[in-house]
Amino acid sequence: MVSKNGQQEMTDHFHFLDICCRLVSEAYGKPDRSRWTNGDYVELERTLFKKSHVRISPNTLKRIFGKIKTDARYYPQKATRDALAYYIDFRDWEDFVRVTTMEERIRAGAPVNEQLLNLTAETAVIPDELVRPADKRVTMLRPVYIILVVVLLAAMVWAIWLMLQQEHSQTSASLVCRNPVGENPHSAVFGIHRKAGHTDAAFTIMFGDGKRRKIGPEDSVYTHYYERPGRYYATLWEGSVVIDTAVVYLVTNGWTATGSMMHDTTRVYPVIYPEGRRQGRQFVSTAAAVHAGIDTNRTYFMEFTNTRQTGIDGDNFELTATVKTSPERAGVRCSEVGITVFGESSFHAFDVMRPGCVHWIDLQLSELQKSGQHDDLSFLGADLRNGGRLTLRVADKTARLSINGRQVYQVRYTKPLHELYGVKVQFAGVGTIDSFQLRDLKTKKPFPGNF
Repeated sequence: MVSKNGQQEMTDHFHFLDICCRLVSEAYGKPDRSRWTNGDYVELERTLFKKSHVRISPNTLKRIFGKIKTDARYYPQKATRDALAYYIDFRDWEDFVRVTTMEERIRAGAPVNEQLLNLTAETAVIPDELVRPADKRVTMLRPVYIILVVVLLAAMVWAIWLMLQQEHSQTSASLVCRNPVGENPHSAVFGIHRKAGHTDAAFTIMFGDGKRRKIGPEDSVYTHYYERPGRYYATLWEGSVVIDTAVVYLVTNGWTATGSMMHDTTRVYPVIYPEGRRQGRQFVSTAAAVHAGIDTNRTYFMEFTNTRQTGIDGDNFELTATVKTSPERAGVRCSEVGITVFGESSFHAFDVMRPGCVHWIDLQLSELQKSGQHDDLSFLGADLRNGGRLTLRVADKTARLSINGRQVYQVRYTKPLHELYGVKVQFAGVGTIDSFQLRDLKTKKPFPGNF
């Protein structure tokens, strides 16, 4: 027979487990667990193990998430709960319960006292624990306090060491672009300012367009040739650490088209396409691509770019594009389309390809990055050769991706984009943008390049 207090404990245990399952499903990218297939549980096992190094079998995950029904609800062992909590960026299960309890009390307007700050998974299950007799509470919490003091002291030492290391790295040199804004093409001039004690250090500049340059101790100025319109986030590296950034911005006068060929990094091909701008669309014909110098028998890409200062909030906007990808032809098998939204300090970008090509898909939403070579991005697999509608809606740093009106992914990021500075739509081969709409969700301000 279970006591009343025991029943309350289990109720609260499952309360935290329910919250954890919801956050895990959101981090996995499919918040609607009712639609999960067996493959989702297999993939979640892989991604959990990749991050936490704890293997949880698909059947165990099904019991945790309620897919497999049992007479008594399944409550996982602590190592399993620790792995789930770690997957959603908590240290362990106790840390997750403590933070969740604090957030719930803050939302409810309840005071957050010292005892609540030191709750563990065992002491947080029942708020009534906070009003038990003092002698019993102290007896229960004394070992916890000792452990927490040791952990906090160790964490403080570690944090101070990291701060010193970071300060050392950040003060070694800085990167400055002397002419960050220009038209296409643009020769940007970068200055490397070394700090005292680092005059003989070697650095690397990643220019944000796929190219890099090693900077020797004798170099203080270096120029780089940008040949595509857009916004580039150049970074200065010392070893494997980014120590500074600089932004370069190539502005366009409305929509432009630029072609490039795979494995040819020596040049790009600006395209003149007056016939493709009629009737409110963007389209480059094969004939126009050939006229620009592109060998259309090889794999080539066509990107449409419209960069300008917009006044639109990059963390609260909605973008909808109706597109048609290239038919299958020589050099084009995946019928790819990719959309990039340039922010002030970061960007959002995603690809959509035929389902058989999801291995090549990339997804980046501010600081969050995924690659089809390492992550399951099958939700971005779609055949758009006959046309389709893509939507990226971002509200308060929560991004939602939809294909043909169906939401396929949702995630929350941390690093804000701030103001939007333009967009890019890229196709493998020829492709068509039949309509493009971008607006600020709060002010309703439209993007000047809408059609």
